[in-house]
Amino acid sequence: MTQFLLGEEDFYSSRQSVGVTVERQEDGSARPDGLRERKKQRTRAQLQRAAIDLFTERGYDAVTVDDIAAAVEVSARTFFRHFGSKDDVLMSFEREQLATLRTLLAERPADESPLMAVRHAVVALAQAYADRQDETFLRLQLMAATPSLLGRAMEIQQQWELVLAEAVADRLGVSLADDLRPALVGACAVAALRVATQAWLASGGKEDVTTMADNALLLIAGGGDATRWATGEGMRSAST
Repeated sequence: MTQFLLGEEDFYSSRQSVGVTVERQEDGSARPDGLRERKKQRTRAQLQRAAIDLFTERGYDAVTVDDIAAAVEVSARTFFRHFGSKDDVLMSFEREQLATLRTLLAERPADESPLMAVRHAVVALAQAYADRQDETFLRLQLMAATPSLLGRAMEIQQQWELVLAEAVADRLGVSLADDLRPALVGACAVAALRVATQAWLASGGKEDVTTMADNALLLIAGGGDATRWATGEGMRSAST
């Protein structure tokens, strides 16, 4: 069977090379072409900024779509051209990362180990948070304080897990229905990112969320019997 992980030395010594460079605007989206598209992106960013400010000031449940639209001096109809609902203002970035994850995983070298491919993809998600640090910090704070948003966030993270699991299964040449390893790796990787972002929030945003996410992934890779993980022996045993 194809080795599940890189050798332990290679995995740890490569930590400085993890990262993805994507040309983005200040709001983190891909750079658009054309005046109309730029105007659309500007209005969308203004709505997001106004919503976050209002949610922070009044509380999520006390703010309406009309309040958000009025703050930007547009109509509610314009709001719904950009977002399907009030919570989409906060959740749209996380939802968009599904496509980003698929792209990042597809672009990894074919001979790269599944865990290293997952690690690059998850650290890239953390970097996307870092690129929009102030906005991300406020959004995550609001989600943590609003139970209904936490539920939506968990639903999206489960979709992240599935994307990661499918990529691992493809690299191993196994089926998700018959092998526990891909789903386990997907769940652990997203949990590592979640724990890292929670720790980042607890630090007041002073720590580097990308480094924290990578450290969390390294802890998972070294957890338990690190030698068996590094050689893939544990993964072979789990599949029998």
